[in-house]
Amino acid sequence: MRSLLVPGVAAGLMLAATAAFAADKVQIGDMAVFPESITSTADGTLIAGSIGTGQIYRATPGAVKADSWIAAVPEGPTAVLGVYADEANQTLWACYSDLALFAGAGGKASVLRSYDLGTGALKSTVPLGEGTFCNDIATAADGTAYAADTAGGQLFRVAPGATTAEPFLKDAALASLDGLSFGPDGALYLNGVSTNKLFRLTMDGDKPGTLTELMLSQPLNGPDGMRFGDDGVLYLAENAGAQVSAITFEGDTANIRVVAKDGWDSPTAVTKVGDTLWVVEAKFSKMATPQEAGSFYAYPVALQ
Repeated sequence: MRSLLVPGVAAGLMLAATAAFAADKVQIGDMAVFPESITSTADGTLIAGSIGTGQIYRATPGAVKADSWIAAVPEGPTAVLGVYADEANQTLWACYSDLALFAGAGGKASVLRSYDLGTGALKSTVPLGEGTFCNDIATAADGTAYAADTAGGQLFRVAPGATTAEPFLKDAALASLDGLSFGPDGALYLNGVSTNKLFRLTMDGDKPGTLTELMLSQPLNGPDGMRFGDDGVLYLAENAGAQVSAITFEGDTANIRVVAKDGWDSPTAVTKVGDTLWVVEAKFSKMATPQEAGSFYAYPVALQ
């Protein structure tokens, strides 16, 4: 198995040990947003999708509120799950899914859309097929997009410029597949939100290589959105654990350390901008009573 020796492991652990909350949170939209994912660009722009309104919100650097940027789609599933800013290729990817499928019921087939990262203009619409639940996206250096189908426990691949998705990997081990992120070693890291597992998938050109279940230094509790930071550390939101963890690797062992725990109701995603993590709170417990949910925020956690 290929070993990932993350640069600055000791520094990453030091950051994790001294994490503190920064001052200014960013409100996402107004009411009944239920944001499930967050992504960012290098200048500090934050972008979040909405299960509740179907819109995509954007906050410019320093803003205290993310306003509606991309309108809800007129047809097909409208809930926006994973969003991912591929800055190198000036593309924003977004998963549109029917929540009924996540619950095991019938529903509309999910759709993966791409938008121009600068203007928000639609670039492509890629159906994933009946019974799919698109949940997260990661992209390779050449712009190839990989999408997690939680309902089918499988990965889809969308080549640059393509308008169709091809099945890339389906494995029983990937039941409840959720978060995706490419590591500095070129491998794709994946998690199972219900199985509480973490995997590494090596790449063999345009084919999957070896899928390895990683040993965990401590249990995960509802691993959801995760992203590698520019420090080589994998930051992961644990929705059931109401916390965010930093993960470094030694061979096939994932060393997990909690960096933030603040009583959040379903923290579902995290992104790193400079020395700050931004954590989105989905408030899943309030979905049946949206009038009680109040406002939604992305919370900053300073890494010192």
